[in-house]
Amino acid sequence: MQDADNVVPDESEHDPIDGLAQFVQRVEQALAQQDYALATSLIEGNFAATWFGFARERAAEILELLAYKVGDAAPLTNAAYKILVASHAGHTNTQALQATFDENDPKQMFAVAMFRMSDYRIHGMTDRALEQADMLENYLSKMHPTLNARDGLLSQTPVQIGITATLAGDFSRALTSLMQAQLRPANSYFVFLEREALVQSALIHATFGNAATASGLLTRATQVPRTSSWVEQRIDVQADFADILLDQGAVEDAIDRFELISLHDVGETWPFYVVVLHRLLEAAGYHDELEHRLEMLDSLPLARKDGEGFTGSVLPLKRALVALSVGRGSEAVRLLERADHSLTYTKLVRAATDIYVGRLHHALEQIKGLQNATRGFRLLELRRLSVLAAGHYMLGNTQDSIRALDLAAHMPRGLNAHEKLLFGPEIQEFAEKHVPLWPNESSGNAIFLPRLPKRGHSLTDREIEILEHLTLGLTRTEIAEQLFVSLSTIKTQLQSIYRKLGVSSAADAVIEGERRGII
Repeated sequence: MQDADNVVPDESEHDPIDGLAQFVQRVEQALAQQDYALATSLIEGNFAATWFGFARERAAEILELLAYKVGDAAPLTNAAYKILVASHAGHTNTQALQATFDENDPKQMFAVAMFRMSDYRIHGMTDRALEQADMLENYLSKMHPTLNARDGLLSQTPVQIGITATLAGDFSRALTSLMQAQLRPANSYFVFLEREALVQSALIHATFGNAATASGLLTRATQVPRTSSWVEQRIDVQADFADILLDQGAVEDAIDRFELISLHDVGETWPFYVVVLHRLLEAAGYHDELEHRLEMLDSLPLARKDGEGFTGSVLPLKRALVALSVGRGSEAVRLLERADHSLTYTKLVRAATDIYVGRLHHALEQIKGLQNATRGFRLLELRRLSVLAAGHYMLGNTQDSIRALDLAAHMPRGLNAHEKLLFGPEIQEFAEKHVPLWPNESSGNAIFLPRLPKRGHSLTDREIEILEHLTLGLTRTEIAEQLFVSLSTIKTQLQSIYRKLGVSSAADAVIEGERRGII
C-alpha cells in the first residue's frame, strides 16, 4: 500500500495549478479499488484538501463510508463523520457527543472545532462560532510542530476564522486573520485560500473601509491561479459584490450587474447581498422597491439570529434606514431593537435615528466614543462624521458642523463622489458653501441621512422629557410638580412641543411622538 500519511502537495507534478483535482482523483481511485486504508490515509493526511476538493455532499458520503469501513483506525475521519451526523440532528454540542472524542488528540479536536464553527455559522449563531474559532487557534498551536509549512490547515484556519469574525461583525479581527492567511507560503492545492482571503478582505473594505485598499486587494486576487475547488464560485460572487460596491459608473449599470447574481450562489455571504442591494437601490432612489425586497429577504429562513452579529443585524439595520428615509421613526426604532447593539454600525445607525427623531444631543453623545471603533474603517468614520456634522448643524452649532465636514474633506485622497453620498443633500449643500475642499461632483442620491427634520423643529431634551410624562397620562400640574418647575413653564414648553410636532393637543402630541420614534 502507498504511504499517504501527511501527504504534502507535489509542486513538481505535471499539473501544479490543479493539484487539488489530482488529490480528489487519487481518493476516488482508492475508493473504486476498495482500498479504504489508502483512501483514509490520504484524507487523514490532507484534511484541508478533502474539505475543499470534494463537493460537500460527496465528502459526507466518503466520510460515512470510511467511518463504517475503517472505524477507530481513522480518528480524524471518524470524528469528522460523528460531528457531521450530529450537525444534521442538531446535537453538535452535547456531552454524549463530546465523550466520543479524544480530548488529548489536538488534530481530532481541531476537526471537531472546525465542523462546530461551520455548523454554528449555518444556524446564525455567530457568538458560539467565534468561541470555536478561539479553540481552533489553540488546537492549531499544539499541532503546529507536526505540520509542514505548506500544510493547508495553516491557511484554511485563518480564512475560516476571518469569515466567522466577519459574520459576527468583528471586522478588525476578520482583517487580521485574513492577513495571516495571505502571509502563508503558496501551495498549488490551496492557492484559492489566498484568493479567498484577498477577496474577503476587499469586500470588508468596500463595505466599511477604504475603496483604494479594496481595489488593490481585488487586483491581487485576479493574479492568483484558479483551482477546481467548489469554493471558487463563492469567491467569484464575493468579488462581484466588492467590485459593484467600488463601481463609480452609472447606478443603473451596477444594478443590472447585481441582478445577474443569484441568491442561491451567495451562500454565507448573504449579508453583503443585502448591503449591495441597499446601496444600489437607495442611490437610484428606488425606495419602494428597496423596501419591498428587504421585507421579502427578512421573511426568508436565512442563516441568522436576531441581535447576534452582522448576520443578525444587517436586515433590521437596512430596513431601519429605509424607514427613516420616509419619516417612519417609530418603525426604525422598533427595527433597531432587533440588531446587535454592540456593533459599531448599529451604534451609527442608532445615532442617525436620533438625528431623525430630534434627539440631537443624544445622537452626539452616542458617537462621541466611536472614533476609536471606526479607526481603520474609512466608510464607518465618514458615517460618524456625517452624524456629527448633521447633529451640530441641526443644533445651530455651525462651526462644529464645519469642523466635522472639514475632517471628512481632508481624509487621505479626499472624498470621492460615492463617499459624498454618505452625507445628506442639505449637509452637502452646506459643506459646498463652507468647506473649500468639498467635492462638487455627485453620483446619485444620498445613502445615509438622506433627509433631516426641519431646523428648529427638533425637540429639546426637556421637551422630550415632558412628552414622555404625557405618555404616562400625567396632567400639566403633575408634570410641573415632578420636574420642579412652574405650571406656566410647562404650558410654554407644551406650546413649543405642539408647534414643532404640528399638533394641537396632548393626545395628538403623544401619537405624533410615537410615530416619529421620539418616545
